[in-house]
Amino acid sequence: MVYKIFNFFVVFSFLIAQVSCNMTNLDIAEFPPPTSTVGDFPLVSQNVGNFYDVRTYESFVHKISRTSAVRVQIEYPSMTVYGSGTYVKWRGHDMVVTAAHLFAFGGGSVLHDDAIITSPSERVFGKLVYIDEYVDIAVFAIPALKSRKHGSFNRARSFEIGDKVVYSGFPGPNQLLTLDGAISGEGGATDIAMQSFAWPGSSGSGVYNSKGELVGVVVSIMVGGGPSGSQLIGSIVYIAPATLIDSAQLLYNLDKLQRTNNAGF
Repeated sequence: MVYKIFNFFVVFSFLIAQVSCNMTNLDIAEFPPPTSTVGDFPLVSQNVGNFYDVRTYESFVHKISRTSAVRVQIEYPSMTVYGSGTYVKWRGHDMVVTAAHLFAFGGGSVLHDDAIITSPSERVFGKLVYIDEYVDIAVFAIPALKSRKHGSFNRARSFEIGDKVVYSGFPGPNQLLTLDGAISGEGGATDIAMQSFAWPGSSGSGVYNSKGELVGVVVSIMVGGGPSGSQLIGSIVYIAPATLIDSAQLLYNLDKLQRTNNAGF
């Protein structure tokens, strides 16, 4: 049988222990930090080079994808959940779009809960301003990031089978990776299926089409039965469509947060 793994953030040991479950999360990977760190900011090993400094890209969309990617971190009392996100600007607000299932272990209160957003040289707190657990998309309001460039928040309205797409994220203990894919069809419920690859930690990565439009965010993969039990089928990845973000509710919450901040303590 083939099952769908929702919320690609699940701790990998937990995923293996729950092979009888047909639903789990794709983004809560409690993996060890990257190979080296400077203070609180993760860097790649010196012999590899800093992937953020890559200056050549296959296409303009690859550049948009890489330069807007951030790591999203949720702190729980007994664990840290890591995911990926995309830095965008909309109606004058700096935001990070990611997956809602980062809050699968609790929380998810709009205008209350926080996330830690990290970039090559910055570490800021983001305030949750939008969450849709069913679609599996969350948005955080954050301060402007000098080390990142805004990706487009122009959301794709149509999807054709075979459309080429690109996403960048932080799977497992890796630094930033950029992956190509193609729209494959419907993914069940509200999701879109994409032929590509993803691993725990990829959840929340922004997926862009060849026009530079935001298709959605990576939320899950598939798992199928094998001789030794369930195994990941990493070539089928599911996307939560960005077009399902309720713009009116998002704008209301952003404005409300701004009014609250201006009011002081």
